[in-house]
Amino acid sequence: MDQFKFRSEHNKMIVDAIVDGYRDYIEHRKDRKAKMKISSAFAWTKGNFIESKVAEECVDHGFTYKKSKAGLTWDYLQFIHGDSKILFLIKNAAYFNEKCFSQAKLPTAGYKKGSHRTYLHELSKINKKLKLTSTQQYSKEQEETERYEQISFFMPESQVRGELESFKSSYNEFHILTYALDEAYQISEIMHYLPNPDDNIAYLIEDLSSLISGADLTEEDREVIAPEMNEDIMDPAAFDIGILEEEQHN
Repeated sequence: MDQFKFRSEHNKMIVDAIVDGYRDYIEHRKDRKAKMKISSAFAWTKGNFIESKVAEECVDHGFTYKKSKAGLTWDYLQFIHGDSKILFLIKNAAYFNEKCFSQAKLPTAGYKKGSHRTYLHELSKINKKLKLTSTQQYSKEQEETERYEQISFFMPESQVRGELESFKSSYNEFHILTYALDEAYQISEIMHYLPNPDDNIAYLIEDLSSLISGADLTEEDREVIAPEMNEDIMDPAAFDIGILEEEQHN
C-alpha cells in the first residue's frame, strides 16, 4: 500500500491543519459561550472549522477544494490534488467504520449502526480502476438499497448514474483521512485510509498520529467542550447520505 501514501509534506500540512482547525473551533466555542446565553448548537460545527483550515492551507500545496452536500442539509469539503487527480475527505473517526465505511458508526450506548452513507460508497468507485484485493464482495442488495435512498432524495436514477460516472472518471484515487479525540478531548489519532468499493472496507494506508503536535488543551478548553461530549450530542454529519456537488474554489 506504500504507493498510495501521500507525500510527507502533504501529510504534515494536513495533520497541522486538522489540529489548528480544531483549536479554532474551541476558541470559537469559548467566545460564543461568553457572549451567548445558550451556545450548545455550535457543538455541531467542529467539522466545518477543521475542513476550512485544511482548505486554507492546502492551496499552497497544489490542492483545490470543492463544496459538496451529503444528504439534504450537511455541507462538506472535498479536497483534490490537481496533478495526481487524487480526491480525499476528512472524517470524524467517531462515526467512521473502516470495516463498513458506507455505514455510519454511532458512538452512543443505544445504537451501533447509522444510516448508509451512499455518497462514500459512490465516491469509492473511483478506486475500482486500482484493482484492489477484495476479501468479501459488497452486498448487491445493500448497494441497491443505498442507490434507492440516494435517488429518492435527489434526482431520477438515469441522471444520477450519468453524473456519477462522469464525476468518477475525473479522478484517479479516492482517500479518506480520519481524526479521533482521546479522553482529554484532544486530537490524538489521524489515520489515512483507501476505501475499496468491492468489499466496502477502508484499508489503512498510514497512521499519521506521530505527526501531531500542539494538540494539548488547557482545563479551560476542556470545560467548554466536555459537557457536550459527555452528553453524546450527535453530530448531524453522522447521518450524511447522498452526493450533490456544488461549487469549486481555487
